[in-house]
Amino acid sequence: MQTNSICCDDISEQNSSTIVVLIIYCISGTFLTLLNKITVALFPYANLLLIVQNTFAVVLLIFCSRYFHSTFGALPALNRTVLQLWMPLVLLFVLMLISSLTALIYVSVPTVIVMRNLTSLFVAFLEYLFLNHKTNRFSIFILLGMLGGAGLYAKHDFTFNVQGYVWLGVNIISTSVYQIYIKKIIHLAYFENIGPIGMSYYNNLLSLPVLWIILCVTGELRRLVMNFELEHSQTMLSIILILISSLLGFALSISAFALNKLISATSMMVTNNVNKFSVIVLSEIFVKSTLDIIASIGAISVLFLGWLYSQTTRSASKSCFGILTIALIIFAAIIETKYIKTLRFGNDDYYKDFQPIMYNQTISYRYPMKAITTMKQRQGYDIYRAYLPQSTKARRLAPKIEVRPVQDYSLPENCRNRNASIWKTCNARQCQPYTRSINWDYPQKTIFGENANEFINRILEIAWGTNPPSIDLYVRCGCHGIMEMKYLFESIELFWPRFLGSVIIVLDVGDEPILKYFLPRQPTHHYLVTFEHTPCLPGRVFNQYSYLNLDRHSRAEYIVTIDSDCVLHAPVTPDLIFRQGKIILPSSQSFQPDLWRRSLEAVMGTGMYDGHYMVTQPVTFARTTFLAFREWFYETKSKCYEDHLTQLSSVHYQEFCWMCQVGSYLERGHAKKNDYDRYWYQHFDNESLEPMIRFAIHVPYEPFLASAIQCREVICYEKSVNEIIRQGLCRAFGPSIFPVCMHNINFNYVNNVTFSYALFEIQAANRSTRIHALNEYLKRLARVTMIALDH
Repeated sequence: MQTNSICCDDISEQNSSTIVVLIIYCISGTFLTLLNKITVALFPYANLLLIVQNTFAVVLLIFCSRYFHSTFGALPALNRTVLQLWMPLVLLFVLMLISSLTALIYVSVPTVIVMRNLTSLFVAFLEYLFLNHKTNRFSIFILLGMLGGAGLYAKHDFTFNVQGYVWLGVNIISTSVYQIYIKKIIHLAYFENIGPIGMSYYNNLLSLPVLWIILCVTGELRRLVMNFELEHSQTMLSIILILISSLLGFALSISAFALNKLISATSMMVTNNVNKFSVIVLSEIFVKSTLDIIASIGAISVLFLGWLYSQTTRSASKSCFGILTIALIIFAAIIETKYIKTLRFGNDDYYKDFQPIMYNQTISYRYPMKAITTMKQRQGYDIYRAYLPQSTKARRLAPKIEVRPVQDYSLPENCRNRNASIWKTCNARQCQPYTRSINWDYPQKTIFGENANEFINRILEIAWGTNPPSIDLYVRCGCHGIMEMKYLFESIELFWPRFLGSVIIVLDVGDEPILKYFLPRQPTHHYLVTFEHTPCLPGRVFNQYSYLNLDRHSRAEYIVTIDSDCVLHAPVTPDLIFRQGKIILPSSQSFQPDLWRRSLEAVMGTGMYDGHYMVTQPVTFARTTFLAFREWFYETKSKCYEDHLTQLSSVHYQEFCWMCQVGSYLERGHAKKNDYDRYWYQHFDNESLEPMIRFAIHVPYEPFLASAIQCREVICYEKSVNEIIRQGLCRAFGPSIFPVCMHNINFNYVNNVTFSYALFEIQAANRSTRIHALNEYLKRLARVTMIALDH
């Protein structure tokens, strides 16, 4: 009885050890690949990463050999003969490691896992060539099935990248040659007692000088020294991840060595496949979703056939292979047929000039870790660095609707004519709000079910970088603009960056009841609603005068002004607002040249008219410009702006243009240098200037229907809004993100309004120059999109 008890205790102890080792192997094997994927994204220095990991492994092997000698044994000695024979393996080992890590930069974790299984195919081929090892016919069918599954996966790989697949090819070939070469030399007398621990020691130790040489030759060390910031949290996080990945790599090597002694070869193969499936599932959940149904079929077939290949000596494997093959062929054929039927392409010539950069990409996106988002924002900043100004960082506000109480703004103290009738408060007329439901007809979800506005905002987060300027979007409206604002705010939710500041809505006192009709029900931006008392000024003049005092409602460094009857049609990236760090301020002296001249010179003086500045929507200004304009007016006219307004005739009230006044002040009013230098003066009549990319339309004056002179009717307005948003989305992202873009979408409407205004060709740049400017904008947008999607 005592003997049986001792035997049971031994078996129980052995089972416990096996379970512990199995758990360590699975955890380290599963998380090492995922951690390497995250690490190379944060720390794109593959050679240095390998040096740290391999040095860590050598140190731990020496430590374990010395203090756990009974388990690990003595490490093998090195001599010239061993070095000559082993060095080719070291070079292949280094190539395997570098190609694997580099591939992870370009492709997804599941892609790496699936494609590595093709190593069995290359090994079988090389064994036949160099070791005269013949493979039976059934095994060949399985290998060809793996190749077909890998091809199916690659065709529907959302992270397909030629460079990434080239590195995977290098990894497969180097791994295959490594396995063949080691079979050739492992039976030599020099390596009779080397074992897996000795092989790991040789590889890690001898790879270090090779990696140091590569590190210096490629300039990676110099780049690291230039960019290294120890105090930065991202760098510290990178160091922590490198150390953890080094520990996991060592744990994987040691547990694999121990597990091979404790379980059978079949159990080891099952464990490996479970690990591969775990890595793929965890990658899909926590890193990035990259598999559709067809790619999943390809991945599963490759992994299953890989396991089946190891079991080809068993009779049951043939039945499994046959059933799986028939099922996969039928299933894949059905899905592939449906996929091909969805492909439709337009034939419009103008459309071809502007085929989206993203048109031929098939991609997906999953919420990234915050650390990776910050790293990507740095990359986005590098793309738009030449456009962004040096400014204070925007204060991120929580998405909500904030309604301020009515505030009274008295006339400036330097105004004398305070009792003028126009400054008396007129009671606002009761407005009967008109509202109705809107039939939206644009893609509101990406191909993977993500809300379009969420997807675009992630792209914009990267484009604006880690230190975006503070910018408010400003709308002055009233009760009669309810429907206009509903359309406008839908486009704001889509295309306007939600992290730059507030969307400020200024209404008349008495408009409080209309808020429920036009504000978003689930806002993703910070909306600030405020009210102004209505003076007895003519409607148009009061609206214009209100804009000239908009700085009292905003604290942002920059303010983008937009009319309520406009709609955004493009993701708003820095290059649409700034150029060389300055605000783009457009004007024209040939478009409607005398429309505002009489009124402007009546306000500012003869000869002050510089041109037409109301030549696009929206228009951006620095907040400080408004105070500077009012101060300049008082200094040059010896009276406040408001006193001058009381002396204007009704004719001048009808021809009032606040943008023209501010623009003429900047260019002709001898504005202060620090204010003047904040702007890039985009004179549309100058052919040598790069054309400006407009990112909104003035709907009533730029209808989709060519027959409409002014688009204020419901059908025309709604059709124009839906069409401009749909074309804008498809031009920016294509069917890769929005499948509806496959169906005969052309971009004539959105491309025309990008460079014209109110159906007039206002920019002097020729068509080829415009095409180039638009393509450059789309290329920059595509680059940040690909960064966001880990391409």
